[in-house]
Amino acid sequence: MHRKQISDSKLVEAKPLIKLFGLDYDGTIADGKDYTIKDAVALIGQILLKGKSVAFVTARAATAIKTFIPPLEEFFIKNKISTPIYIGGGNGIILYEFKNNELKKIYSHGLTVDKISHAIDVWQKVYDQFNINTGLLSEKGLDTFRKFLKDDWEGLIPKDIYQLCLPFGGQIFTEEAKFTFVLPADQSVHQEIITAVRVGLGKSYQVSAGDTHFAHITKALHEDSKMVAIKTILKTLNLELNQVATFGDMPNGNDAGLLSFPYSFTNDQNFVNQENELSGSPYILCNQDMSPVSNVYVAINYLLS
Repeated sequence: MHRKQISDSKLVEAKPLIKLFGLDYDGTIADGKDYTIKDAVALIGQILLKGKSVAFVTARAATAIKTFIPPLEEFFIKNKISTPIYIGGGNGIILYEFKNNELKKIYSHGLTVDKISHAIDVWQKVYDQFNINTGLLSEKGLDTFRKFLKDDWEGLIPKDIYQLCLPFGGQIFTEEAKFTFVLPADQSVHQEIITAVRVGLGKSYQVSAGDTHFAHITKALHEDSKMVAIKTILKTLNLELNQVATFGDMPNGNDAGLLSFPYSFTNDQNFVNQENELSGSPYILCNQDMSPVSNVYVAINYLLS
């Protein structure tokens, strides 16, 4: 059976069961070009109006609250929505519930000032070892963080944590959920660098690529942090594992846990499920006539129809 037929059959199977949508954000429901925050909020609105719940489980943390909550507040008020929405920031390290226009923190497995300071020391040693200076870093990554440094993070990031990144001119960004560093423009060294940072930090930290520009350091949990977030939400809503549909674009990266549920779908059309190509999740959304993000929108709209 062709993998498109497999994913289509799984969508048909899932359609009557799904009560919760677990979504990565960047690369999954937004690409910054054809699909923006406005499109993402409209998609979330469609889901909520069907009486189903939504969880953003994304590498974004404070930026997720800053980006998502204002347009969602407007939508909730306008449509009198009472169905909760969840935001798992820092790849699920901190989990929030937004309901009745109130944001409540469900849990936090964030990093302390001392833990972040130690991570910064290790990151600096690795970059020194690889002779990586600011001029070799991703320009997009640096531009993003330099813009962040001009924003107001009052009430979103503890002051003592935020101050840790200020001396580095946009090379890093620090918040409660995670410590993020800009990767080199040369992608061929990314895995070696991430591995070196991971070894330097030890088993109490998790280090993973967010995309080609950033890598994230979070506290290591007993299970994958995105998986922990989804399981917590399922328990809160009294739902079973087969009542969530999850979508992500990095099945070999920080979406691996998110895409481990019975009805998990990836828009990474190059992904090869070596363990169980025919029946194991994540299932590949691979309509070649559409962009990767378009594939996700079509799949979700089908599940809602």
